[in-house]
Amino acid sequence: MNSFEYFRPQTIDEALSLYQNGGRGAKLLAGGTELVNEMRLGKTQPDRVIDLKLIQEMDFMELGPEGLRIGALYRVRDAEQSPELRQSPYSALSHAAGTLGSPQVRNKATIVGNVCRCSPSADLIPPLIALSASARIKAYGTDRMVPVEEMLLGPGKTILQPGEIVTELIIPKMRAHAGCSYYKLSPRKSLDLAVVGVAVMIRTNSSKCVEARVVLGAVAPTAMRAKRAESILAGAGLSQTLIEEAAQAAADECKPIDDVRSSAWYRKKMVAVATKRAIAQALEQIKQNDESRMTNDEWKQRGAFGTN
Repeated sequence: MNSFEYFRPQTIDEALSLYQNGGRGAKLLAGGTELVNEMRLGKTQPDRVIDLKLIQEMDFMELGPEGLRIGALYRVRDAEQSPELRQSPYSALSHAAGTLGSPQVRNKATIVGNVCRCSPSADLIPPLIALSASARIKAYGTDRMVPVEEMLLGPGKTILQPGEIVTELIIPKMRAHAGCSYYKLSPRKSLDLAVVGVAVMIRTNSSKCVEARVVLGAVAPTAMRAKRAESILAGAGLSQTLIEEAAQAAADECKPIDDVRSSAWYRKKMVAVATKRAIAQALEQIKQNDESRMTNDEWKQRGAFGTN
């Protein structure tokens, strides 16, 4: 490992200044689960490492009436264990967090870091895209919002330019009668990368689907929307036949490769299976959310009329 300058800024502005002045030789350190290993193996040799962990304004998760905000230092383990997140309409994120790596990795890794590393098999990117998440990207003197879906260029490549930092993720409020799920297929329940990962968001009106997002992981250079599958679901009654048709369309759309974890042929087959299961889980969440909403409304009504 080569020598390098090490900085620990305490504010976003300080970090942005250090990062901009460091040029292409500067690297950001949040959880460090990827960067530290790459430095030890000699895959990257930064001139300057900027450790973000002291920036308290980026370490938060906030659930509010307008949606969900996740700071750049909010850890994967925090999302996995948060009762507030697990019981919210965004519980797919908590579930996906619990499937990532080992407990030791989850204790260090951050959700924003998982996005910025842009691995094809990243567990948190598919549900974030399904939930229409956007990233707040700051540089010295600039501040922009970009949908997570539009950040991804290829394995390990994003639209981020030197000097730019993702400070938070913003997820809009889940609309009524909507549910989101993440289904991961891997040889083991933990420690393994996804062979296939599928996130599904569905919004219904009675028995009809009015909106659908189907996002596939580990079957293309980046997480991808299965738009043919989405078009089959949207505007139609959710019969078992239709769900199977959409699942097969998702399998036909994906572009997997053969690698040490699986063959392309197997991945395509499993995309159809995983998509059906993810749809079923999303529909179950809609049912649970609606029941919870009805219960809350009943209590509000009782409170308003002063009944016991």
